[in-house]
Amino acid sequence: MIRFFIFFFIGTFLILTNSFAKNSYYEKALKFFNEKDFNEAKFYFEKNIVFNPKDELSYFYLSKIASINKDKLQEKLYLDSVLVLNPKNENALYRKIIINIDEGDFAKAKESNLIFVKVCKELCDKKEEISKAFPADKK
Repeated sequence: MIRFFIFFFIGTFLILTNSFAKNSYYEKALKFFNEKDFNEAKFYFEKNIVFNPKDELSYFYLSKIASINKDKLQEKLYLDSVLVLNPKNENALYRKIIINIDEGDFAKAKESNLIFVKVCKELCDKKEEISKAFPADKK
């Protein structure tokens, strides 16, 4: 019976410590990001993903860091990860549309735009901006 309590308390301690570490990495990453120390922010966002692989915000911030570093490939990979975790993430959809337009891939941009138009809540004012970026369809 005493062993049960010892294992119970040790297990509880480990779970609480692990939970604190997850939050701690994200908070540190966000702090560094806001201070524009993007190398440290990237390190802690990546560390947070190790403990919480479904944290779409960490992937989104990593995409922002990749954008700042002008690494389009990494940015697209991180945005794809966000959209796998949450296909309705309008910030990621918007960013992906803009990247596709910049690259001239209007088919992918239109495909993403169809989803964006349906799910937008905060960025709905961007719909017209996006539609102006598409070339006129030839009939």
